[in-house]
Amino acid sequence: MAVRPHFQRLVDRVRNLAPLPAAVVYPCDSDSLQIALSGQFAGYLAPVLVGPEARITDAAAQAGLDLSRIERVDTPDEPFAAAQRAAELAKNGDVRALIKGSLYPDDLMRAVATPESGLRGERRLTHAFFVDVPGFARPFILSDALLNIAPTLAAKRDIVQNAIDFAHALGIATPLVAVLSAVEGVTPALPSTADAAALAKMALQGIITGGVVDGPLTADSALSASAARANGVESKVAGAADVLIAPGLEAGALLLRAVSGMFGALAAGVTLGAKVPVVLFGRGESMEVRMAACVLASLVAQAPQAAGVASEARPESAPRPTVRVAA
Repeated sequence: MAVRPHFQRLVDRVRNLAPLPAAVVYPCDSDSLQIALSGQFAGYLAPVLVGPEARITDAAAQAGLDLSRIERVDTPDEPFAAAQRAAELAKNGDVRALIKGSLYPDDLMRAVATPESGLRGERRLTHAFFVDVPGFARPFILSDALLNIAPTLAAKRDIVQNAIDFAHALGIATPLVAVLSAVEGVTPALPSTADAAALAKMALQGIITGGVVDGPLTADSALSASAARANGVESKVAGAADVLIAPGLEAGALLLRAVSGMFGALAAGVTLGAKVPVVLFGRGESMEVRMAACVLASLVAQAPQAAGVASEARPESAPRPTVRVAA
């Protein structure tokens, strides 16, 4: 197994915290039940299984798992009904995180995103990955490579602020944020370059707070000091970025899959912008990634500002988008 020194430091912090009360939503397969049991055994989670009792019991029996020490909340045998019940538990403060079970991500996010859930913060829902690349000197955060497909400038502002608050929750006091594009100058041919420059200006004006933001920067300049020098980039962020902001979901997902597939990086993430962190797992996600995401959720839950519930007002011109989750 790959050594994960950066992630291990987060694990050491979580071991000093109380177990996180978390709803595992519609856990009707062995993987979902195993994450609840493993999280409880490790001391990271105080799980609550929210879903149809009969189906959960049958899945546990087939997998040979003992659920006798885990709390359960029975719901109708319908994924969205389980998601709504879990959202209600979060709204009432009975749980402090939501973890996807064997339902589709859209069902869980629809229950969270609806205004009636009471879980929406001032910002939109975004997603951030913590990425630990073997042999690389430091970890980095990548956002948004899962939820916001083609974000507007207003959406990117929320993506950046949520990512900064996430970095704070992970112990980075003043994160250095690189807003990525394909080139490092502003050009009309690439609208993302103008967005990046605007986001950097927002940080200087105090519209985005808590971090140092620069862009547009290419990924190599953001992560490598030697590449930044070769590219002629002079910036406090270049070569030292803690946070990478993708220009869109497609670019972010490509970067994430490249570092994971080529270098064996650990990439685990949390959905931000709600009043509790939401953990979404992709198909075939390893148990290592699932456990890592639960550790991240525990850290976020201890720092409410990281969940995007800060009190600054949303501009009147920025309506809430419809949340979509990439397959």
